[in-house]
Amino acid sequence: LMGQRWVSAAIPLSESVEGRVMVLLQRSLALELAPYYRLRVTLLLLFAAGLLLSTVAAVAIARSVTRPVLDLAAGARGIEEGDYSLRVEIDRQDEIGRLAGSFNEMAEGLEEKERVRDLLGKVVSTAVAEELLSKEIELGGEERVVTILFSDVRNFTSLCEGRSPREILSLLNLYLTEVSAIIERHGGVVDKYIGDAVMALFGAPLQHGDDAGRAVATALGMRRALVQLNDGFSKRGLPELGIGIGINTDLVVVGNMGSEDRLNYTVIGDGVNLASRLEGLTKRYGISVIASESTRRAAPEFAFRELDRVRVKGKRDAVRIFEPLGLTQSLSADALADLERFARAQELIREREWGSAGAELQRLAGRAEGDEDRCLYRTYLERIESYRAEPPPAGWDGTVEYKSK
Repeated sequence: LMGQRWVSAAIPLSESVEGRVMVLLQRSLALELAPYYRLRVTLLLLFAAGLLLSTVAAVAIARSVTRPVLDLAAGARGIEEGDYSLRVEIDRQDEIGRLAGSFNEMAEGLEEKERVRDLLGKVVSTAVAEELLSKEIELGGEERVVTILFSDVRNFTSLCEGRSPREILSLLNLYLTEVSAIIERHGGVVDKYIGDAVMALFGAPLQHGDDAGRAVATALGMRRALVQLNDGFSKRGLPELGIGIGINTDLVVVGNMGSEDRLNYTVIGDGVNLASRLEGLTKRYGISVIASESTRRAAPEFAFRELDRVRVKGKRDAVRIFEPLGLTQSLSADALADLERFARAQELIREREWGSAGAELQRLAGRAEGDEDRCLYRTYLERIESYRAEPPPAGWDGTVEYKSK
């Protein structure tokens, strides 16, 4: 009506035969809906404000949850990479706070275990430490073919004379550090230090299949390293050191030995004693390294010089002993020829051909370039003279018996 919409209410007042009387009330629809529109705007504003506040609150809550979770994730990655010193700083009293506390306790425990592992790896070899930490420790062992290497320093008494204990210990640690690095580089394990002596194992606790060859390579590497160490000692005005190394391959018992409260991972058996005896024999022959026949058979890639047939203290049976010279392919034709000449001289001695054996040894001594070779040939020449003065008994097979270490 009149271009507007109206709200109308018709109310009857009376009714007769003439008709009906009604009252018609009309109000503008726009005016009537004005309060509703105001309410709708208010509600929309309240809804928008509530939505905005909810969004802000949700973001704040999400950040309060995700930030510590991300910190925990970063800490876990650091732990995975080996950094056990990481700690997560989360000052909360809820579940995430308790989780952070547990994480820090775990990191502290891992750090402590790593310190123990590191310390154990310094007290014993890394391989033995891993063996002890990877399983339940119990007394006992197992039989296994192992190559044992004993080394000892010569002239150490001369080195100690007139020097303080601190200086002696420093020099000894310098030597032992170099020797231990060579042993570990070839896959060996330092079983123990006995003063200036070292006992190393090849084949326990880890086996490689060529452990005898590794032990021989280690001995030759130790001999070369000693030359460099002596150069340094000489420049400092210190006496030169010598070294004696004995190597034997045998079936021994390897495992944890000792008591319930204190134990040592080591090997025991007759083969260990023989390796120690061979190290002692290096003094008698004037050479650095002596290996047993079993080691020679187990390391065919190396050339060996047969030194003798001996019966050492504590052994009933005679054993053949050898000096490793290096990889066979690395020896010159002259060196191989000298090996044959020396073997021939030994055979002549066993046949009691003193003159022919002495002549052969004299020729070898004249050709010798190293001190050890000359010392070895001189030892045999002196032996021939003693045999001439007092011939061996009938039935002698060339075995030399040593009644002391």
